[in-house]
Amino acid sequence: MQPLKGFPGDTVSLSFEYLVGWPRVVIGNVTMDWPQLRLQASDPTRRDVPGEELIWIEDKILHFTIPELAPGDYQVIIHDDKGPPGDWIYSFLETTAYLAFPPVWPFVLRSNQAQVGLQVLSRK
Repeated sequence: MQPLKGFPGDTVSLSFEYLVGWPRVVIGNVTMDWPQLRLQASDPTRRDVPGEELIWIEDKILHFTIPELAPGDYQVIIHDDKGPPGDWIYSFLETTAYLAFPPVWPFVLRSNQAQVGLQVLSRK
């Protein structure tokens, strides 16, 4: 992924292959989860499909807004959580179900996070 730059309030769009679960984005001390993020299909014919209805294995574009942070360089960490925020039972059951089906193991057992640099710019 290429380093990003923008002002607080700007929308960032990142393309992902095989974004399987429920994304969570951490920038500095700010965490954004499902309600603050938007997923969109990479396939132009499916761009109007709501994020929660996308097929788990299709390629997606993750959109988020740069939070109010002081100007500077940050690491954006994108977590691919295995369930809704705070729902550990769902996460456990979903992961267990995936493990029972060997063809999906490469997707379930991979690293569940990605990182990219972000330069937050000053409006002054």
